Amino acid sequence: MFRRGLEKIKNKVAETWYWHGFYGNLIREMEKKIVPRDEKNEVPFVNKPGIAFSFDDSFRVGHWYKYGMDLFGYYDVKVTFNINAFHQFEGGREHNQKEIDQLLELQANGHELAHHSLKHQNAKSYINEYGLAKWVEDEIESLFKWMDKHSHSKTKEKFKLPVTHAFPFAAYNDEMINEIVPKYFKVVRGHSSTNHLTPFNHAGFAPAVCIDSIFLKNKKYIKRILRVVKKTGLNLILMSHSTLPEDVKWEDFGWGEESDLAGTWRTSTKLIEEIIKEAKALGFEFYTTAELAGIATFIDKNLERCIRQHLHNPNVKWITISELSSIKEIDLSGQNISNLDGLQYLTNLEKVNLYDNSIVDYRLLDRLSKLKEIKINNDHIESKTGTY
Repeated sequence: MFRRGLEKIKNKVAETWYWHGFYGNLIREMEKKIVPRDEKNEVPFVNKPGIAFSFDDSFRVGHWYKYGMDLFGYYDVKVTFNINAFHQFEGGREHNQKEIDQLLELQANGHELAHHSLKHQNAKSYINEYGLAKWVEDEIESLFKWMDKHSHSKTKEKFKLPVTHAFPFAAYNDEMINEIVPKYFKVVRGHSSTNHLTPFNHAGFAPAVCIDSIFLKNKKYIKRILRVVKKTGLNLILMSHSTLPEDVKWEDFGWGEESDLAGTWRTSTKLIEEIIKEAKALGFEFYTTAELAGIATFIDKNLERCIRQHLHNPNVKWITISELSSIKEIDLSGQNISNLDGLQYLTNLEKVNLYDNSIVDYRLLDRLSKLKEIKINNDHIESKTGTY
């Protein structure tokens, strides 16, 4: 009994020192990126550093929907959910309509639905057995087709074209990245042992730091990381899987013992909330992975249609945030717009006409620091006051 207890203590000490060394090295690598910054003149989406939450494996959509949507909505944080088409358990079945509806409702709330391969195959193993072209056909292109043929059962909303991809099992190499970027995606996400930060308007590989409980053994590390990242002027992607309160038992989901390992890849809603509060206190923005790639996304299709009319090429696949920053004046009157999400990308906007729409929430206009003139309901507001 004594020996077993002593062995347990030794293992715990060894584990503690391992993670202390791991995060110590990670922080030291980040410290090399620290540069002088002019915080007063930083602009969101351009050079103001932020946090991007990225959640993998859409068989967990029930967790995201039940425990994540209200949490992120409360703090006005948009995140990225990386989705597949098939459940990893329950016989590997295809997502049912309820799960599809939940995914699309997350999208309707402004979250990014990114690509995580059709059946969550390990890309390296699949390519070794079937070849690179077969992997692209079966895991990349097939998920695009699956997304294109499904819609919300009531609203009929469709999946948006994914901008980013996350490699299952973080299994990737340069050959895979070059094959799918930029042909299919602007950014692909994985892990890196040296570089853990992502610049703005990024293209190619983007690293992430895992905050699942199996990986992040002490939350003090993430707070230290946030303080260092803020000094670099770069962005940090935090990846996780399930969003679950600590008292929720994995076995209650009924997926059997084969899912036990997957059950260790979870982050408590309490920790996510603590990270959000800490990041806000430090002055971070919150971005989706698509936004780090410099791509704008919109909730309201009518707003997106109007914005596209101001582009050099209205039919472009992805709208770049950099192009939107050149717009200083826009007339959106009478366009049946109900949601302004996406207007925040027009960082140099000075004048906007929103007359005769169905908008009830104008708070997003507070993010537009250069906005001087607003027209709402046939009234002109010459300067912003925060109340509309």
